[in-house]
Amino acid sequence: MNRRTFLSSAATTAAATLFKPSFAMTNTVQRRVLWAANVRNKSLDDRLIAATEGGFDTMSIFPIDFKIWRDQGLSNADIRRKHDDAGVHAAIVDPFVQWAPNFSIPEGMPDDVRAFLDHSEADIFEMVDVLGATQINVVEGLGVQHERTALIDALGGFADRAQARGLRLGLEPMPVSSIETLAEGWDLVRAVDRDNLGLTFDTWHFWRSDPDHDLLRTIPGHKIFDVQMVDAKSALRGDLYNDLLHHRLLPGDGDFDLKTTVQILKDIGGFNSVGPELFSDVMDALPAKDVGRVAGQNLNDWL
Repeated sequence: MNRRTFLSSAATTAAATLFKPSFAMTNTVQRRVLWAANVRNKSLDDRLIAATEGGFDTMSIFPIDFKIWRDQGLSNADIRRKHDDAGVHAAIVDPFVQWAPNFSIPEGMPDDVRAFLDHSEADIFEMVDVLGATQINVVEGLGVQHERTALIDALGGFADRAQARGLRLGLEPMPVSSIETLAEGWDLVRAVDRDNLGLTFDTWHFWRSDPDHDLLRTIPGHKIFDVQMVDAKSALRGDLYNDLLHHRLLPGDGDFDLKTTVQILKDIGGFNSVGPELFSDVMDALPAKDVGRVAGQNLNDWL
């Protein structure tokens, strides 16, 4: 599986056994996010059922979701009304990849991958306007290396255009990206130096790249815009992509030292917008209510 295939297969993992940490985890989070990966194979109505069942006030959507819903006959007003009626804010559009310098979709890319990636800046801004979203997550999605100055200019320009619309950008480092580690992501955020640009911190990506807790302690908490809670076994199941897309676990069901990671996030004031992002075949097989219940209870245990 190549880097491009990773972005085409946005998915979620669930585990049946709930983990209850034995340490004090008191914290008041500002929002509980059900990331789209948890419900990747569910209809919009079922996603909202899952969010409600788990007590999530916020959801993310993939850009491809919005297109699918409209192709199914839902109007912009229908999509917004369904979220509003459920009391769930579709606050985050994730991911956007076409901010990167000189972005182009390579020839020969499979149709499903192209469909997942082929959303322009104008498309993303339209989705944000319809949903009333407040944040766009940005990733480098093709594994293409760029000059640092080109990345800074491209991300800074997009951040400025987003700021004009009152939007925040969360940059998500990923070991399957050319922005692989927390160190690389934080370096870019600091270099771009925009108030509306911060980090989306995914614990799976952190632990599968370079889990530098000393660095994490130095990052101001207000620059951690979101925390995606994920666990996994130490040993990969298949290659990195297979493990990422099919075998993520609920926090506490794997081998990552999330106790330390979460405590540091709390200490720096970065544990404010939190939710599971489970790419997993197990979660895919669960009914919507069970997805919400399991994910919500697990998050409760960590809070």
